[in-house]
Amino acid sequence: MRLAPECRACLLSRVVAEAKHAGADADTVSAALERCTELYDSRADEPIGASVIAGAVHRCCYAVIGSKDPYADLKVQDNAIAEKVVQDVQPMLSNVHDHIVAAVIGNAMDYGVAGHEIAKDFTGYFRKMFEQGLAQDDTEKILALAKRVVYCTDNCGEAVFDRLLCAELRKHGSHVTIVVKDQPMLNDVTMQEAKSLHLDEAADAVYHAGGGAQLGLHPDLYPPEVVAAMRNATLIIAKGLANYESLTEYTGLPPIAYLMTVKCEPVARHVGAKKGDLIAVLRHQ
Repeated sequence: MRLAPECRACLLSRVVAEAKHAGADADTVSAALERCTELYDSRADEPIGASVIAGAVHRCCYAVIGSKDPYADLKVQDNAIAEKVVQDVQPMLSNVHDHIVAAVIGNAMDYGVAGHEIAKDFTGYFRKMFEQGLAQDDTEKILALAKRVVYCTDNCGEAVFDRLLCAELRKHGSHVTIVVKDQPMLNDVTMQEAKSLHLDEAADAVYHAGGGAQLGLHPDLYPPEVVAAMRNATLIIAKGLANYESLTEYTGLPPIAYLMTVKCEPVARHVGAKKGDLIAVLRHQ
């Protein structure tokens, strides 16, 4: 997926928000915005995926504000919130389909999109959205392919629901490899959070995607173990917008199940959904 006209304002608003959250003073925030705006405008017309340019912009901001992980505290916070929510809602989950819906709802824990806010009462939000269900639901087709799954995570918080889904898939005979980010990017899961959340207990293997601090997934940067897992996979499960934006730029991959809450109009248009929809869609690329 390529950049859309709305992406510039959204991305640069995130630059300001993350700089302020990291405690940068007004001059540093201004410098970060100026540098990131110059970078965005210089690359916006390149024929490459939106996530490549957005990732470069975030890395530029991190360099200016002098932080490798400005969302570190929010990642801890969201994981703790999600663990408590799971205690309340897990009795509602009785089959793989329910766990897929839960994982999609969890994708709402995201700080990377302007105008998208995380519900303060996430348990209440979860119950409401669980009752609403999926607007696009390919779960039967997805499960039919789930013999060997590579599960690509997105945000902290939602990773608690991913852990439940992966465990449920394994209970039904799937071989599951979990892939997380190599280095911190927004509030995405890295190996550090994977260990603290015990994702290894819900998978046959856990690897990082390589490439350092990347937004989304980029097969040309995968380490050998992930290349092998992808080659042997019957299904890739990709969580979230950035993974969708990046993987849709590639062909020749195993079937991909995109699980996400649709948080912006450009993605909504591209996937054929409405902003706010919960979707689990299967794509053959």
